[in-house]
Amino acid sequence: MKRLVILLFIFFIVVGFGTHNAVNKIKDREMRNSFRNFYSIYSGILQSTVLEMYGETGCFYSKSGNSDVSGCDNFYRNFVKKMSIKKYCQNDGLAGNCVAKYKSYTKKPECYGFFAKMINEEDDIFVFDNGSSLIIFNTKDERRTPFFAIDVNGIKPPNKAGEDLFTMLIMRNEGGAYYFHSNITYCLPVEKGGIENIQDIYN
Repeated sequence: MKRLVILLFIFFIVVGFGTHNAVNKIKDREMRNSFRNFYSIYSGILQSTVLEMYGETGCFYSKSGNSDVSGCDNFYRNFVKKMSIKKYCQNDGLAGNCVAKYKSYTKKPECYGFFAKMINEEDDIFVFDNGSSLIIFNTKDERRTPFFAIDVNGIKPPNKAGEDLFTMLIMRNEGGAYYFHSNITYCLPVEKGGIENIQDIYN
């Protein structure tokens, strides 16, 4: 009888562990699919905005170092109007319920715009009807940059970089074509298992 109880206990442990793993795999697949869809949406909006601005956005990074941030205010005005905006927080995103309290924040000096204080109190945050939110990376002097984060499900959990929070760097190549950098968690502290590069979404 004692042996039967032990075997049943082991059985339920194994089944429970297997169920937990299966649930995690389903959630991971759903999150990947969700971000893949949003990446496609935002890529389309980027190209549409660039076309509308005749290829001169004044808001991009470049591998050659020939970057421009002078027109980012105007760029974002054109960019976000293509989405259905539910709410906007210019400051106090956390208090205004525009952004979640994330599990961890970057502390790298070059990533200042995504410090906890910046995201929670100073960055521009747009919440859209589709459930996603956009956080613009602002500098210390409150200038917008060609860099933003997307939370694919807004304030809902898990609120972790590489799971439901990703970054988008707006790049322009020498030929004038715009695209997002392949590193989709740049400046974010990604935990083990989190997605870091766009190619991982399609694996």
